[in-house]
Amino acid sequence: MRVRVKVDVRQPLKNDYKVKNKEGAWCTVNFKYEKLGVFCFVCGIMGHAENRCEVRYSMEQDDGRRE
Repeated sequence: MRVRVKVDVRQPLKNDYKVKNKEGAWCTVNFKYEKLGVFCFVCGIMGHAENRCEVRYSMEQDDGRRE
């Protein structure tokens, strides 16, 4: 399913979200974003890339894994 929504990009973007279906069971909805500007995959905030992320450089050890 594809929907268009407005998102506050000052907050970190989410990869997924858990919701209840009609039967009351929990389901995970995965998000894919299109037409993003400069986006950091480390902290999830727009406006800078991974190589300029303060969160990344404040980590004790960067194992290189990204979501």
